[in-house]
Amino acid sequence: MLPFSPRVFVGTMHCNEGDFEDCKSAVQLQVGVSVYHEIISGLPEKVAHNKLWEAWRQNKHKFDMFVKVDADTVLSHNMVLSSFWDMMQQNPRITGIQAPLSDYFTDGFINGLNCFSPKVTFRDTGDSLFCDRQVDVDHDIVVKAQGVVEQLRPAGLHCFQSTEKQAFHFGLHRALKKQDEIIDRVHSAWQKYGDRIRAIALLGATYTKDFNDKQHFNYNDHKFDVVFSEAMIKYNELSSVV
Repeated sequence: MLPFSPRVFVGTMHCNEGDFEDCKSAVQLQVGVSVYHEIISGLPEKVAHNKLWEAWRQNKHKFDMFVKVDADTVLSHNMVLSSFWDMMQQNPRITGIQAPLSDYFTDGFINGLNCFSPKVTFRDTGDSLFCDRQVDVDHDIVVKAQGVVEQLRPAGLHCFQSTEKQAFHFGLHRALKKQDEIIDRVHSAWQKYGDRIRAIALLGATYTKDFNDKQHFNYNDHKFDVVFSEAMIKYNELSSVV
């Protein structure tokens, strides 16, 4: 008899992130599991999330586990998915796991790579900014941060191949969510390394006033493109003077 391979549904939302090709490759290289990779491309965040939740609802009966791997995340080794599965097998009451990522912008760990049991129910989101908040219900035990096994610390590399637009979006998005601690950590990392990508992320964090309605900040929104282009012109002019 062939050994059992857990069936894993991996969901990824993609909008031209620089890490995307390596993200796909790392998913395909996972061992000890049978992977189906659902990729949703080019949609606004809220729409993309709801499409992903719907895809999982329609197919969850075929799978043993659901892992959401964003397009800016590259799994850190080829046994990440099997490590999630081993944790769930050791305690069948575990319905969710959030493992830390090694994040380029902050030069440290952030949360996280999320894994779910088919017992979890996903509801559509109506929130354009916090698309993945309070959408997963019917949990029993959720393991976070220090509770995960060593093989999942970190479970992935986040934004190590960030484009300039991706960096600007990261800073803007975190600032709109009022994640001041994250912005402070980006600033500390920029002071240490002085790199352009982190500087652009910090620049993005200063443009929240242009998005007071908490709308139109997606990669494919015309307003975001206009604001990004104008900000980069100013940034490049300042950089050339310096």
